[in-house]
Amino acid sequence: MLRFAKNLFQSALGMVNEETLMQALKLMLYGMVGIFIVMVLIYAVIVVLNRVTAREAKKEKEEAKKN
Repeated sequence: MLRFAKNLFQSALGMVNEETLMQALKLMLYGMVGIFIVMVLIYAVIVVLNRVTAREAKKEKEEAKKN
């Protein structure tokens, strides 16, 4: 990808080269995918809880109308 530069730049922790940059991008990708998966799981739990509580609320309204 960036074959023209052996060392891309100097950081506070040392020289940054192509290999360390690719490792950092791979690690960032794993983190972003993990965040996305957690967000999807939280959304799924919310949807399930909304459906369960909506049924209970509907049953309570029907019982209140009968009485």
